[in-house]
Amino acid sequence: MSRITISRFISFCFRYGVTILLVGLALGVTLIMWTVIRSFASPLFLFAIVVVAWKFGLRAGVFATVLSGIAIDYFFITPEYQLSGHWDDILRLFIFAVEGYALCWLITWRTNAAEQIRESREQLLALSLRQNALREEERKKIALEIHDELGQSLTGLKMEMHLLNQQIKREKKQSQLVETSQKLEDLLQTVDSTILTVRRIATELRPPILDDLGLIAAIEWQTQEFQKRTEITCVFSANVDNVEINNDFSTAVFRIFQETLTNIIRHAEARTVSVILKKLNQKLILRVEDDGVGISFDKIRSNPSLGILGMKERARIIGGELEIFNGSEVGTVVLLTAPIV
Repeated sequence: MSRITISRFISFCFRYGVTILLVGLALGVTLIMWTVIRSFASPLFLFAIVVVAWKFGLRAGVFATVLSGIAIDYFFITPEYQLSGHWDDILRLFIFAVEGYALCWLITWRTNAAEQIRESREQLLALSLRQNALREEERKKIALEIHDELGQSLTGLKMEMHLLNQQIKREKKQSQLVETSQKLEDLLQTVDSTILTVRRIATELRPPILDDLGLIAAIEWQTQEFQKRTEITCVFSANVDNVEINNDFSTAVFRIFQETLTNIIRHAEARTVSVILKKLNQKLILRVEDDGVGISFDKIRSNPSLGILGMKERARIIGGELEIFNGSEVGTVVLLTAPIV
């Protein structure tokens, strides 16, 4: 027997042992009070049911309700010390059971709601911290690239141009002019390289195609870049050429798509990726499916990564819904459905 099984068995015995103990305590106190005041015997039993449901959940609460009903019927309903009684007593016992179950359900629902709120707060805090960390990381990356690449390139250009300026003032022979011309050609190549670096940094921050040509063109471009960079076959299809949406909406969908591709690179071990974008009944549907190793549903539900939380939060902001599940045979499917306002 594994350690997990033993732990579950011990937890089971503890929950139901405490439940029997609390019902027994309620029975003992009620028997003592019964000799003095002969009223209906349910209050202490209901209190025991409430405590059990609050601490151990619905099943333990229902078990406490059943035990309490049996105890009330056996000890407090005439004829005593046997499981029988008049119809009115049985009706009251039935009402008690309904009350006990309702209390168990309400307390369990409230406890679960409080737990979900607590988990949501923790997830939002973790997401906020991650966003701040990512923002600072991006700033650091941009600063390093500007300093290392653009700074060095521009400094080199300044020095070379200064030397050329001095050399042109001194040069009188044709051979020296040819050498100067060659240096100018090298400078032009450096300028071209610097321009490409500027464009690359700007594109990584926000692809201009997203603003100039729209979401569909941007996603198609990103699939092509993804295929070039990773050599993973990426097939894109759309049932429309253009869709009228605002900038915030298109940005959210595009960032969700980027994060999906990032997760595929990190975790999926996929060879092909299918990207489908379509408009249906005033809804935008984005489906990304890979043929990788798949994803554990229990992991998504119990401990979702901050990347997935960020994707779901972006989907929620635009009024959409993000689903992540395993494919029909292999791989993972990411499905975004969002209303077009």
